[in-house]
Amino acid sequence: MAGNPGLKLSSLDYYHALFNTSKTNAVLLIAPNGIILDVNRAFLFYFGYDRNDLIGRDFSMLYTEDDRKKDLPYRELRMVLDGGQSADHNYLVNKNQVQTWVSGESLLTGSEDEKYILKIIQNVHTQKESDYSIIRLNNFNENILGTIEDAVIVLDKDLKVLKANRSFCRIFNVSAEQATNIDFQAFINIFDVNSELYNVIINTLRSKFCINRLQLNLKVGDKERRTYDISCTRLTEADEQSRVLLIFHDVTAQKLMELQREDILNFVAHELRTPLTNVILSIGMIEEMLKEKVFDEFAGFIDRAKNNAQRLKKLINELYKSTKLISGNFDPENAVFDFPAMVEEAVQSVRQAHPQFDIILEGDSNISLFADRDKLIQVITNYLTNAIKYSGGNNRVHVRITREDNSVVLCVSDQGKGIPARELPYIFNRFYRAKKTKDLEGLGLGLFLSRQIIEAHNGRTWAESEEGKGSAFYFSIPFSQPPSDQAGRS
Repeated sequence: MAGNPGLKLSSLDYYHALFNTSKTNAVLLIAPNGIILDVNRAFLFYFGYDRNDLIGRDFSMLYTEDDRKKDLPYRELRMVLDGGQSADHNYLVNKNQVQTWVSGESLLTGSEDEKYILKIIQNVHTQKESDYSIIRLNNFNENILGTIEDAVIVLDKDLKVLKANRSFCRIFNVSAEQATNIDFQAFINIFDVNSELYNVIINTLRSKFCINRLQLNLKVGDKERRTYDISCTRLTEADEQSRVLLIFHDVTAQKLMELQREDILNFVAHELRTPLTNVILSIGMIEEMLKEKVFDEFAGFIDRAKNNAQRLKKLINELYKSTKLISGNFDPENAVFDFPAMVEEAVQSVRQAHPQFDIILEGDSNISLFADRDKLIQVITNYLTNAIKYSGGNNRVHVRITREDNSVVLCVSDQGKGIPARELPYIFNRFYRAKKTKDLEGLGLGLFLSRQIIEAHNGRTWAESEEGKGSAFYFSIPFSQPPSDQAGRS
């Protein structure tokens, strides 16, 4: 026998064939006490050892340290001696200490007087790595599906759900187990009343490499109606079985923004058209009067044209200020000033324009602030003109200054129309006006601009209101220290 001709084994033709000529089966011949007696060329080739590295050594040297701690080599040895054979799947350590996954079978051979263990080993490392790669890829794909916000499902040709991610289960209020057992056609009939989605799925299944899209408004259970952009893709499979991938992407916010943009454009066009029409009409009347040399009402039409031109200018200025603030071009021009004196100045300005209103100023009169004085006058003027505009006939307005923690707080309150609770969260949005005030002049930018200015000062704005009883508008600005070169200025 090659390598150890002194061994006396009978009828070993099969053994010699396996031991000497095999290129894929690595073979060890082991004594009952675990000592390696011989090794074939295939083993040396795969695992990098020389024959002298192995013969006479304990076969446990080929196992990993963890397997040796588990007594795996000798458990295998005892199993072979007791039962005649054993199979194992474990790592075998190469000469360079690299671990290779192997599949092995150990057989008891020889005579009653002279027993040997034949350990046949196959290198399955590449196959195992490939299997693990597939598992890791599947786990990776599962993790991706589990974390994305879009609802994702895979259907077979009978519209059975093969896979559904967590977002699908959350959006459609089903468990993972329920998702894979639902009749999808019956399931979508609840919201797919015109069979649009069903037809898209069927057309996708019948086509090749097809991607179809549609938008549907879905209302699931008692949830609010949402708009989904649904992509439907046919998956190509090696077994030629048709499958469809559906992805539900929530585009509700984008659709609302599109509608808001349309509303804003329509609203701005309407607001600008009225004064512009008046200017054009006034100029037309003046032209007619010039032709006929009738000058009695000349001044009235000029005043009307001027007033409407001023109104146009005011609306355009509001748009310009809004655009400037949104674009980030606004930097507060901060300086130290007497805050109550600034508030008094804003109040006096509004009093002069609206002498019929009783504006009462009260509160802390000794506060210095480092901020943009002119912009804060603009905010207070916006608050005051808002209170007057929506006064509902009540001519009393209160302005109060207080300190809270490290901030100064200003409140403008009225006893006017008030704001419905459902509309209160939106009043500081751009172009927003409560439904009951749509007939009043303006673009609805005043409160939006006020919020932008206050937030540029690291402050906040809010409002409290009760419909029919009035509103209170607030802003707070934290006290901050001016740079050393501005300290003491006012």
